[in-house]
Amino acid sequence: MIYKYLPYFMFKPLFGDRKKWGLKADFSDEEYIEALKEENVQKFYQDNQKGSIGTTVNHFGFKIMEQIDLTDKVVLEVGPGSIDHLDYNSTKPKKYILADIRKEFLEISQKRLEEYFIEDIETIEVSGIKIGLEDNNVDILITFHQLEHIYELEEYLQELKRILKPNGILIGAVPTEGGVAWGFGRFLTSRRYVKKNMDFDYDKIICWEHPNFVNKIKKLLDENFTNVQSIKNPFGILPMDFNLSWSFIYRNDKK
Repeated sequence: MIYKYLPYFMFKPLFGDRKKWGLKADFSDEEYIEALKEENVQKFYQDNQKGSIGTTVNHFGFKIMEQIDLTDKVVLEVGPGSIDHLDYNSTKPKKYILADIRKEFLEISQKRLEEYFIEDIETIEVSGIKIGLEDNNVDILITFHQLEHIYELEEYLQELKRILKPNGILIGAVPTEGGVAWGFGRFLTSRRYVKKNMDFDYDKIICWEHPNFVNKIKKLLDENFTNVQSIKNPFGILPMDFNLSWSFIYRNDKK
C-alpha cells in the first residue's frame, strides 16, 4: 500500500504519529482518558458519524449482510454498536449473543435487537480479548468496524476461531485504514473536527484507537480462515488505497 512509501511528514497527519506514540494504548494517559469519556464519544459520533459521510461508509460495509441467512442460527456479534446492519437482513436467528467491553453499549445494542423482534438475547461484558463462551459455540460471528481497534489482533482472531463452529461463518467490515483515500478523508473531517472542538492530540489517539491497517487485518484473516467474499467500496475494482470500506465473509475451515 502507498503509506509504506510516504515521507513521514505526509504519513503523520493521515495516520497519526506512530513513531512517537506507538500502537499500544496507555490507559493512564490523561488525553486518552479524556478522549474515551462517554460524553466525548457520543458527541464525536453524533457530529461526525450519524447522518454524514461516516454513515455512508458504515453502510457500505453493512450491505454484505444481504448475503447471509441467520435463520435458526446462534449468532455472536462483537462490538455491536447500534446494529444498523440488520436493516439489510430480515432473517431471524435462534439466539443472538452480544459481547462488548462496556455495559452501557450492550444495553443500547440489546434494545436495538428488540426493535428487530429478536427475542433470545444474551449479553456478555468482556475485558480484554477473551470472551466467556465455550469452544465451537456459534454458527455465525459478526464484526463490523471493530477489528481495526484490537491491538492483540492475532490472539483475538484465535479467540474468535475458537468460539466459531467448524465451517462457521465470520462476516463483517472494516474501514480501509492505512489507505490514502481513508487517511485523506479523515484529515479533512474527523481530524479537523477534533482539533477544533476537543482538547486532546488526535495524532496520538488515532494511533491507539486504530492500531491495525486494513492490509494487516486481511492478512491475518486469510491465515486463519478461508475467504468466501471480499468487497471494496465505493470503487471495487480499484486497490484498497482508493476505497473507504472493505467487507468480507470467511469460513472457519482451516486448522
